[in-house]
Amino acid sequence: MTHRTIEQELALHGRTVVQTVGVSMEPLLHGRKSSVVLAAKQGPLQVRDVVLYRRPAGEYVLHRVVKVLDGAYLIRGDNCIGSETVPAAWVIGVMTGYFADEGDRYVSCDSPEYQNYLRTLELRRWLLWLRALPGRVWRRIRRTRR
Repeated sequence: MTHRTIEQELALHGRTVVQTVGVSMEPLLHGRKSSVVLAAKQGPLQVRDVVLYRRPAGEYVLHRVVKVLDGAYLIRGDNCIGSETVPAAWVIGVMTGYFADEGDRYVSCDSPEYQNYLRTLELRRWLLWLRALPGRVWRRIRRTRR
């Protein structure tokens, strides 16, 4: 049995389904419980697109575009505070929908359910930032004492 890479699947079929790993896209996607439908990248991306990219070391990352730059994108997971600048050439595919929590129900990125999630995204990011603030302050205090 031959296994194809995600890039090969997208080149061959134009779309593929992959299971997510990790917590960076919670609460939308849950590691090893959610699957995403990816389409091959077709032109420039937009803010709020969820994209799969591959770092030079070979690791795949599924995060959201937060800003479009010249020849690159500022990308961050929904459950992350920090952002990463990703060259456009690293982007492999764009999420068109997902299956949440091992379910059979497909949610399209065009659906009202997903659009409602996007409306609360910025509020969720600020709540995440505030929740992490005490730990960041404590670490800064400890560093200055040394």
